[in-house]
Amino acid sequence: MKMKISDLLPYKHVRYQESTNAFLPQEAIIPLLQEKDTTTFCTVKEGDVVKEGQVLATSKELYGSVIHSSVPGIVSQIQYITDPDGRRVHAVKVRLQGEFSLYGKPRKAADWKSFPPSTLRRIIADNGVVNTFGRAVSLVHQMDRLTEKNTPTLVVRLFDLDPSCFVDQFISEQHTLEIATGIEILAAALETKRVVVLVPENFTPKTELLLPEGEVEYIKVETDTSYYPVGGKRDIISYMKKRRKDVRVSLKDLFIDSSTLYDVYEAVVYNQPVIDKFIQIAGHAVYGEGILKVRLGTSIRSLIAEFGGFIKDGGKIIVNGILMGHNVTDLDTPITKEVKSVSIIPPKDVMNPASSECIRCGMCRTVCPMGMSPDILYGHYAFNREISQNHLNTLRNCSDCVLCNAVCPARLPLCQSIKLLRGAINEKK
Repeated sequence: MKMKISDLLPYKHVRYQESTNAFLPQEAIIPLLQEKDTTTFCTVKEGDVVKEGQVLATSKELYGSVIHSSVPGIVSQIQYITDPDGRRVHAVKVRLQGEFSLYGKPRKAADWKSFPPSTLRRIIADNGVVNTFGRAVSLVHQMDRLTEKNTPTLVVRLFDLDPSCFVDQFISEQHTLEIATGIEILAAALETKRVVVLVPENFTPKTELLLPEGEVEYIKVETDTSYYPVGGKRDIISYMKKRRKDVRVSLKDLFIDSSTLYDVYEAVVYNQPVIDKFIQIAGHAVYGEGILKVRLGTSIRSLIAEFGGFIKDGGKIIVNGILMGHNVTDLDTPITKEVKSVSIIPPKDVMNPASSECIRCGMCRTVCPMGMSPDILYGHYAFNREISQNHLNTLRNCSDCVLCNAVCPARLPLCQSIKLLRGAINEKK
């Protein structure tokens, strides 16, 4: 079951027409781990002078994580911090100093169409591009894994997964040329013959989204984004089965968002590493809101200050969407490749987090778009209640849309329990 966004969110969905560059951080705090399922080793030490875009950490894997310095300066400290995902990770602190080698400098576009797919992949990997369609993962590593047995379809989502965010659709509408070029680059790197582009019904780009004609088949599909969920992998697959039975899309295909495509464009066309991101700042606990182009390592505190600071004490700071995001308690938490939005919610809009016993209302089953029984799975995980194998088999269907959490009057951690239960079963295998 899908729900109207207006019934789920405390605020009206805001659309933005422009962005501005955020202030440069006087000290960038750059985590050395910014994606899922990877490890890195630091390539600098305290006291080193680093250039803008210099590699700070890399992986031993061929196409693993690469972390670059977002500013020129001196490595003042290497220490553990808590990242926006709540993990304790090593981070390099770079004190801003010296001349920029990328920022504000003339740029020359590369003749990327002459590059073979292997070169395109190498450039994408070296510039640290991660896929932020869901959890951030190395884009090229994901491409390699998917192409081991077949040639996947490239599935492009031009709107945001969480309806409280407007970053991906903003990039699609305001940077249409970059997105179209990014799609073409990625199709060439993937060596695919089919690209599916999911366009929101309210799509109003600055310039028309023109996709090239040639050997690749480009399929545009309009999507009604006034309901939720519509942007997850399983949601898209289900939608395609109903609307376009002639076009098959599966979990074995490569799903990409606008943020990733923009980074692909910058990496391949201008050899620009991922050192900044478009970030949405919103919420009724700050004086202003909008989209900033932010250098990685900038603190959430400084971004809030750019919009006039707090109107009152923020009841909750949420990263990456009110529905699907997670809480951040430290204002000095830095922006990473995975972050798209920061929402500052006043105390009056924060739901009481205290949970109570399940009242067996059945609402979680009613709203679940995958036909699951979140209450039963929660009971199995939390209280070791016996359940059938059929119920356990539904774990792989969960799209992490968190609708069950949103409607539960008892405030039970249903979605979190399902995720933990799925992880525990996978570990046993």
